[in-house]
Amino acid sequence: MSQSASPMTILMVEDNALQRRQIEAQLQALGHRIIAASNGQEALERMQESLPDLVIMDAVMPSMDGFKACELMKGNPATAGIPILVLTALSRDAKDRSYAAGADDFLRKPANTMLLQVRVQTHLRIRALALQAGTPAPARPKVLVVSASSLVRSQVQNHYGKDQATFIEAQGESQARAQILAHRPDLMVLDTELLEGSAQTLAVAVHQSEELRDMPILLLYTPGELETWSRLQEPVADALEKPLVAPETRRRVSLLARMAHLQKLVQA
Repeated sequence: MSQSASPMTILMVEDNALQRRQIEAQLQALGHRIIAASNGQEALERMQESLPDLVIMDAVMPSMDGFKACELMKGNPATAGIPILVLTALSRDAKDRSYAAGADDFLRKPANTMLLQVRVQTHLRIRALALQAGTPAPARPKVLVVSASSLVRSQVQNHYGKDQATFIEAQGESQARAQILAHRPDLMVLDTELLEGSAQTLAVAVHQSEELRDMPILLLYTPGELETWSRLQEPVADALEKPLVAPETRRRVSLLARMAHLQKLVQA
């Protein structure tokens, strides 16, 4: 993951000093400024001094836990627009509780480094674009779904909502390239399993193209596959593990659709 050209500020809310250092090491290559708080109350106090661009929030902490801190941050108009990524080892209903509290994203500890980096970069990119474009009305995205599996292709469409987007399908690399040229999709959902060609080759080609590099890519992967992708230079904007689950598919596609829409507005 290459270093960002525009460093931003990340507030890490984590009471365990060792885990703070581990997360800082995972994010170091991105080149952003990281400030720390040891609990939710301290985080709120830090945000009164200056506003970060992203909050990485633990769930279980003394004084004030992450769920309460999320509720207070999202309930305050001054901080409601700042994305919050809950990063916790807490199991059971932690994801549901995080989203119910207003969190924008959720990862379990220990987080895969590539996955953590792409989530952080995507939220920061959307934050930067939103500050420029304001809060535009949502648009109907044009989504290219590339997978050898008809089940995966249909799941993506059904999970997001067939009436919420214009969907284009491809089963392999060459067909995907043809669909990109013909339809100019806003974002691509790319399965690692293709009928022909290579998902990595396709992702790199899109990322290196002057005309296409801003098109967000959501990678669909199986456990163990991210390691080979982590050596590439920012090939994807997000990644989602298979088998797909409807709420998470919808959340991930919606996030990238918003980013694509904001990019168009800023570039217009």
